[in-house]
Amino acid sequence: MFGKIALVIGILGVLLGGLVLIVSLLLPAITNGRTDWDEAIFGIIPGVIVLFFSLIIAVVGLVLVLKNRKKA
Repeated sequence: MFGKIALVIGILGVLLGGLVLIVSLLLPAITNGRTDWDEAIFGIIPGVIVLFFSLIIAVVGLVLVLKNRKKA
């Protein structure tokens, strides 16, 4: 049960972190220079951190789900 919860939270975190990262990377290009890279970095760094930790949680959840499936 813990594996499924960790997997779902990890997948949602990967989606959230990826979305924040992509939007922050596209922000300077979309706004025609009104937002510079120094301002966009405040979204890029948290996006990468959330993406990284969520990916680890998703992998741990996947391992736990596969381990429990093998037992049954």
